[in-house]
Amino acid sequence: MGEFSIFHWLVVLAIILIFFGGRRIPEVMKGLGEGIRSFKEGVSGAEKAQAPSTAVAAPSGLTAKSGSGQVALNWGAVAGVTTYNVKRSGTSGGPYARIASTSATSYADEGLAGGTTFYYVVSSTAASTESGNSVEVSATAA
Repeated sequence: MGEFSIFHWLVVLAIILIFFGGRRIPEVMKGLGEGIRSFKEGVSGAEKAQAPSTAVAAPSGLTAKSGSGQVALNWGAVAGVTTYNVKRSGTSGGPYARIASTSATSYADEGLAGGTTFYYVVSSTAASTESGNSVEVSATAA
């Protein structure tokens, strides 16, 4: 018990021939080989070669204008971009937290405490690829 005899292997072969037919066996074996190869690559940590993704440009010309309890941000449009991620920090150089995603080239950050300085950057997103951050700007809410 637990071992296959030649009779068992012949039964398995007959079932395969019945289900797949003689002409489909090479296709099945090719698929099995590709599956095993893919599994080995995944286990060994090898990565499949992927086509290089096109880089997305970061927005330029970011400006910040202070207002009463708000900061108005504006930047230049980037060709092919679907959304812009607006990020804010209380410290120059970050870390930045995303506060909004917009398809417009402007954003008003409202409800801010007066007399507090905020630092902003904007990144572009196209086809699920995000650019680096724009140049940082700062503004002090009035």
